[in-house]
Amino acid sequence: MEARAQDGGVDTNCPHCAAPLTVPRIPPNPYLRPIKNIVRQMKGVPFPFPYLPQLIQIAVLTSVLVLFAVLYITIGVVTQAAGVFRGLIIEAQKHLREGSTVERSAQAISIGIYSLLFLPFWMIQLPFALIGSFWSSRRLSALLTIALLLSIAYVVTLYSPHLIRFWHSF
Repeated sequence: MEARAQDGGVDTNCPHCAAPLTVPRIPPNPYLRPIKNIVRQMKGVPFPFPYLPQLIQIAVLTSVLVLFAVLYITIGVVTQAAGVFRGLIIEAQKHLREGSTVERSAQAISIGIYSLLFLPFWMIQLPFALIGSFWSSRRLSALLTIALLLSIAYVVTLYSPHLIRFWHSF
């Protein structure tokens, strides 16, 4: 079986019919590199006497490491799963343009199934992607946008009993 790495996945041949096939690669978890950097920093902390500043530094690095571990497990795994399903959808779209009607209908059904599986992962990572895109575009507008979103969330939680009573009055 011939395989070569590309950006979209690994090109190989189908074991049953020898047709060219691209198997999507699992995208890397975005929190793995920061976790490795923090662990490297923790290992590099010297312990000369007095130990209090080093213990404070280790405590801060440990709390940041715990935060990144939680993000690795939640958002990182969601990003990986969304990347895999997105790769499967793109690959099925490529195969949708060729083949018989039966094969194309099977590819269309698989695109629908992959899209349904992709949707919850996309919804989980959508707020983080929006905040990240706002932040990378312009810092001041990103700060104002995040402040606006947080204030809207605060107002909704503050007035939610009144809003619920208002909606139930109809």
